Amino acid sequence: MTHKFIKKIFNLILAFVVIAVSTITVSAPSFATNFSDLENHWAKSYIEVISTYNAVSGYPDGSFKPNDTIKRIEFIAIIVNSQGYDLRNRSEDEYWGQPYIETALSTGLIVSNEYGDLEVQTFDENISREEIASIVVNAYLKSGGSVDPSIMDEASSKLNDFGAVTSGYYSKALAAVALDFISGYPDGTFAPKRSATRAEAAIISYKLLTKIGIITNENLPENIILSKNTLIQGDLLKITVHHASDLSLDQELYPDFKWYDAGGVIEGYVPTNYSTSPGVYNLKFTNNENGSTSTREIEVVQRKFRVQNLTVDTSVESSTRTDDAYTEYYKYFNPSRDISSPVKYYTEPFLLPTKGKVTTEFGEARYVNGALTNYRHAGIDIAAPRNTEVLSTNAGKVMLSMPLVLTGNSIVVDHGEGLFSVYFHLDKLHVAEGEMVERGQLIGEVGSTGFSTGPHLHFTMSYYRFNIEPGYMIYGQSITKDNYLELMK
Repeated sequence: MTHKFIKKIFNLILAFVVIAVSTITVSAPSFATNFSDLENHWAKSYIEVISTYNAVSGYPDGSFKPNDTIKRIEFIAIIVNSQGYDLRNRSEDEYWGQPYIETALSTGLIVSNEYGDLEVQTFDENISREEIASIVVNAYLKSGGSVDPSIMDEASSKLNDFGAVTSGYYSKALAAVALDFISGYPDGTFAPKRSATRAEAAIISYKLLTKIGIITNENLPENIILSKNTLIQGDLLKITVHHASDLSLDQELYPDFKWYDAGGVIEGYVPTNYSTSPGVYNLKFTNNENGSTSTREIEVVQRKFRVQNLTVDTSVESSTRTDDAYTEYYKYFNPSRDISSPVKYYTEPFLLPTKGKVTTEFGEARYVNGALTNYRHAGIDIAAPRNTEVLSTNAGKVMLSMPLVLTGNSIVVDHGEGLFSVYFHLDKLHVAEGEMVERGQLIGEVGSTGFSTGPHLHFTMSYYRFNIEPGYMIYGQSITKDNYLELMK
């Protein structure tokens, strides 16, 4: 590392020291590479690597506060120092950021009227994403970088709200996206006026230092993100891993675990339901490329499942719960959830396919005409008038759409990555097997076909054949007889 690069790193340390001290009145900040509040945060690897280079710092309590907003002067200080500019000494009682403002102005990182005025309170305001884009692109260009016009044209079509960017920032916003300093949000927006966070600032500084040659090692450590650390029986654990392509997982919850390539990250799911024993479980991850291992801990909490006593007309039971009916069910329904698209079909949240009265909860034990069944209820039953619309809970591919003696008119939709939705007892079918459906599309109507006591929708969600509580996919909690009215508002 050259003397100039060492100086840049040292100046970055000073920048975040000033930032931390100006933000909280406590002792000197921590330069630890492991911060107390980064677990399950998407920016963890970037922050820890750049901290290893002493380019960013946390707070004295060991936290980084990645989701806190960052002020204009704080980000300006980071970028000014990353360029190795010499600052004049700050005079006594002078605003700590004044030398940074003057240097940013003299070097063209900002212009004099960019924020309206040069008052201290202006620089102590939160910085927006379009302002960050302008500063980092200016810094890159001042360091000798260039922007190929062809990638500018490509960037203009990547995000759908460039029209909301302030005209003076438009070209720099495009360049920031083209150079991958800033990426859009999952909804395809740049969000130019949104306040930037400390995590975003750390990542941008990492990318700038990489592009100008200070950081040369781009092999970021894997970042393992668990959707939650505690699950109630019936919930689905989602595991997302950044910066790793060959990772193994040892766990005792679900034997058929698999990874999916989700465009730069890998994802996997661990389902739980009424058959999952409550307790604490270890997840052991092994990076097969470098042999490193790490362990995470999750807890499965017991849920109290209801018991239902169901009385069914004996003629309905005798005509629908026959050996032939079960043979048909096993032949057509069971394999409909065996093959799933490795790529998700959906990008939006799941929705409840119909509204009505919840008459049976997920996981209920059931007595039918006094006899205990050997199965738990696989989904939720929603009673509603016959011909009430049933909508697809999300985008997907229809894997089954046919009448079955046991479950009546039945539909199965694959949503990708092993997630399926199931709709039983329909009065009418509006889709065919192989058809692609959109979220909220009409696929059927409530009925009472098959083994049924009245018009209702039996709605199941599953990971392959492993049934899960639909409420966690839709509302983030179970759907019960006690809360369904509130949830369905």
